[in-house]
Amino acid sequence: MKKTIKSLKFIALLGLILVISISCDNDFSNIESNIQGIKNFESKSKLFPFVTKTKNFTPFTPVGSNDEVGVQTSNLNGNLFGVYTDPTNGFGTTVASVTGQVVPATFNPDFGDSNRQVESVFLNIPYFASIESTDEDGANTYKLDSLIGAADQEFKLTIYRNNFTIRDLDPNTNFLSPQCYYSNQGDLFEANADLLYTDEAFKINADEFTTTQLVDGETITERFPPGIRIDLIKSNPNDTEGNRTFWEDIFFANQGNAVLSTRSNFKDFFKGLIIKVEPLASNPESSITYLNFNAANVVFDYTNQEEIDAVETFTGLEETAYNLDFNQNIVNTYNQIDIEDHNGDEDNLYLKGTDGSIAELELFSGTIENEEGELVPSLDFFTSRKDKWLINEANLVFYVNQNLVDGDGTNEPNRLTLYDLKNNTPIIDYFLDGSTNINEPTLSKTIFSEVLERDNDNKGVKYKIRLTSHITNILQNDSTNVKLGLFIANNVNNLVLAKVQGRNSDNDDNTIDVVPNTSILSPKATILHGFDDNINTPLRAEFEIFYTEPEN
Repeated sequence: MKKTIKSLKFIALLGLILVISISCDNDFSNIESNIQGIKNFESKSKLFPFVTKTKNFTPFTPVGSNDEVGVQTSNLNGNLFGVYTDPTNGFGTTVASVTGQVVPATFNPDFGDSNRQVESVFLNIPYFASIESTDEDGANTYKLDSLIGAADQEFKLTIYRNNFTIRDLDPNTNFLSPQCYYSNQGDLFEANADLLYTDEAFKINADEFTTTQLVDGETITERFPPGIRIDLIKSNPNDTEGNRTFWEDIFFANQGNAVLSTRSNFKDFFKGLIIKVEPLASNPESSITYLNFNAANVVFDYTNQEEIDAVETFTGLEETAYNLDFNQNIVNTYNQIDIEDHNGDEDNLYLKGTDGSIAELELFSGTIENEEGELVPSLDFFTSRKDKWLINEANLVFYVNQNLVDGDGTNEPNRLTLYDLKNNTPIIDYFLDGSTNINEPTLSKTIFSEVLERDNDNKGVKYKIRLTSHITNILQNDSTNVKLGLFIANNVNNLVLAKVQGRNSDNDDNTIDVVPNTSILSPKATILHGFDDNINTPLRAEFEIFYTEPEN
């Protein structure tokens, strides 16, 4: 039986090799047929000039300026939380806070008729984390999946009741489009907010939370994954019940009222929570991660006379608990501190996530030497090869400026992505790359955009982008040679776009009106060597085309 299986596997392997061989023959025949009568080919490559420069997503203005412009951070597919200080000088500190709406899971609640009392109001927002082990007592050891920086670094955390109305739909579009909110609107949300809770030494770590209660003489332990878990009945970690009356007025006082009867009524009444982060001058270290709002809630736990009189002891918090879930209106707000302006820099390309910057590219910009030794416009030279060249591969290679990028390498982004800035979409090579990996986005689309190559010290060396089909379309299909944008990518599978405040598609080609979410969701940054005709170094950015042409 084993021999039969091995024979079948061998036959299948031979069949696969035969299919690949035939496919390759067909591919070669098709390629050869494009140049009639030619049987001998020579493969070559050529470097082409191009313009590279740093371009900010938004105009560079001091934080708090009336001219400050933000990027859309409402309804992202993730939310940054914490403080991140980039070790590279000039990238400064990113402080990420969140404003979110909550809505009841059920309506028209009955909290009982007498002896009602709030026991706890737990805010639960888990981080993205994985269980590494579980001991014999059921205690879990977690690993944070997306922690950037060092764990257990202290920063100030403040929770407010938001009093700013966050709309679902934009009245300026006759309520046909979602309302957009932006990274610079933290002050707007906080202007009339009510302070609920302050922790002067909050830490992001992988610790599991537990609560215990006595049920029928047995101690029951309830376990919660690492995240933000705060009892909002307290006004600070050392308080006991400073906010008790506040929550009783929200819920007990409104039993039977319209504000607890529908989703829209409640949103008009209780507009959500602001989770504000501030760095501490005493702690220059940083810690930032992502919040999992899909598993987040607020649990309003209470007791009443019915519970007190119950013959059987209530067996869990859910017996007298009112749950509120976070809905889709979640807004990240960013505070950028000590950021340097490198807009327009060509020698070095400063790429930064959140509301940062990209590298703008103009391919075939400049002159190139033709067969006669004359300098001619490089795009004219390239398009004149239409009936002479078959494009095998085209690459962009960018080298990390290790003299400027500091840190141990963990601060450097693993992936970059390349967009057509005219049509606000990845170039065609992205879509033709079948190496999609949903579970591990870092390993997705790696033919189109390779993972950062690192040296033995884990420092970044170079990024490589393949744009073979994009270049072939310019040569063979007369496609427009559009400007391209090189973005940091948190998740290359994410193709959702975010608006830049005050911009629209009617703006000229010199402004960016939308930005990929994948870049907004990364706090990381890097510095690459650009391309400059006056600087010819081994680390200069490269635009190289590999082609086949008939031998003369």
